[in-house]
Amino acid sequence: MKDRLQAKREQAHLWAPREPRRVRLEERPSRPPEQRAVLVEGATLRLREFVSGDVEGVLDIFGDPRTTREFGMPPFRRPDAEALIEQARTGAGRTPRTHYRLGVSEIATGELIGSAKLIVEDQSGEGGMVRVGYRSAEVGLALRADRVSVGHSVEIGFLLGVLGFDRLGLHRVWSGFMPSNIAAQRAIEKAGMVREGRLRHYGHVDGVWHDIVQYSILEDDWKALRAR
Repeated sequence: MKDRLQAKREQAHLWAPREPRRVRLEERPSRPPEQRAVLVEGATLRLREFVSGDVEGVLDIFGDPRTTREFGMPPFRRPDAEALIEQARTGAGRTPRTHYRLGVSEIATGELIGSAKLIVEDQSGEGGMVRVGYRSAEVGLALRADRVSVGHSVEIGFLLGVLGFDRLGLHRVWSGFMPSNIAAQRAIEKAGMVREGRLRHYGHVDGVWHDIVQYSILEDDWKALRAR
């Protein structure tokens, strides 16, 4: 039979507060990486996130029929501009991020002169024998009418390449244009993209079908450009 002293010791051990369990660093639940705002700067221009104060600047771009007719759509009104900015900010907050709708502004003045997009394609086909769109994204650009044909498209194409290839690790970036937009096609060729062909009735806007001329640039093409 246990003596009284031994019984008290065991009882005290039973009810004593336990030492907190030490969790090793690798056992702690990992936190998702914080979403960082995009900023890509070139010689004269930068790609940056849209802010609520950009409504007037967006209207100057997409409210001009000289710009929107190249996309086969009517000019923006204020609610359209506000919706674009809201869409951009919503996309910026998603994890993983697949939609990059960015403002193009001058470094010297901060003035908004364009809108660029990079949309990462759906990767849900993982596991299939053929993965279509894997590490691929569509890019697009709209410049204010008074900033077209002054050489900005080539620099912006380079900045989108930095974002897509250097930062996001993409393998293929592509873009489509209305066949009538010859200036944009010439600019994109100067930026290193290769014409792939014409997609018949690929776009549908306000009841009208539009052909699209498609261009692309691959990861190896980009590396060759960077090495020059």
